[in-house]
Amino acid sequence: MKIRKTPDHCFNHLPDYDFAPHFVTLDDQDGGNLDMHYIEHGPSDGQPVVMIHGNPTWSFMWRKVVRALGDAGYRAIAIDLIGMGRSDKPTRMRDYTIARHEAWVREALFDKLKLNDAHLVLHDWGGIIGLRVAATRQDRIASITFSNTGFPVRDPQQKIDNMAMPGSGFLRKFQLYVRLNLFWRHWKMLAAICTSKLSKQVVAGYAAPYPNFRYLTGNRQFTQMLPTRFDNPMLVDNFYARQKLASFEKPFLCLYSDKDIVAPNGHQSVRQFIPAAAQREPVILSGGSHFLVEDMHEEYATALLAFLHEIG
Repeated sequence: MKIRKTPDHCFNHLPDYDFAPHFVTLDDQDGGNLDMHYIEHGPSDGQPVVMIHGNPTWSFMWRKVVRALGDAGYRAIAIDLIGMGRSDKPTRMRDYTIARHEAWVREALFDKLKLNDAHLVLHDWGGIIGLRVAATRQDRIASITFSNTGFPVRDPQQKIDNMAMPGSGFLRKFQLYVRLNLFWRHWKMLAAICTSKLSKQVVAGYAAPYPNFRYLTGNRQFTQMLPTRFDNPMLVDNFYARQKLASFEKPFLCLYSDKDIVAPNGHQSVRQFIPAAAQREPVILSGGSHFLVEDMHEEYATALLAFLHEIG
């Protein structure tokens, strides 16, 4: 597997992102190795809180939440998914699958960082990847916070008459646009969706890991893995993970915003199949977009800390 590494100088002078870089070396699932980047703040013996982003963000999104959690005594960790942020970037779109992302995150957290009693905080694609990791390592998880994401599934016994998923027309057009547009600047889309006005410096922070289009392969592939067809292999894998998660009994918080146009009702699905999620009322923050962590980091950190303090 061929990889690219974003030059270090691209990460200089980013706003509120002065964390030292850390790396773990992982099996690339193709006969080689690659490096996953993460940041952390707080005491090394604090209870770990692991934040997993989605697309098109990276650990930069969590910068202020990491600081708040670390200052509160937790070992706050935010990873960069492979292909994103400061992590290694395989060069071919077919190098990226949800199954590989799941394997990379599981190896990083539990084999390399050797975390126990970890609180997972999941956003966007981080929700799907993180729940699948949790399904296989429930013994190492202390709680889950699930934000502005969903968990689509397909029963493999389900008969399919039409491969196109109902209501997926817009997403299919979006996938085609990204496939044809090598210069897709996802940070501009992020800024347009946010309900807060992002400064030029913050927008540049989201763009920093991608000095040219050759570094965008992982971001672009995430758009192609969106569930627009019933034969998407992710859906059946999610189904089997959902079966395992039916026995998940650790504290589970759905922490959403009310202006999300991407996954506005994602919490409803997980509350149907994870008993612990159904036992706790969702917390809905007023005024935040899909990228609520960026829009309202103070409110998000406050709600998250209240949950962590409550469950001990």
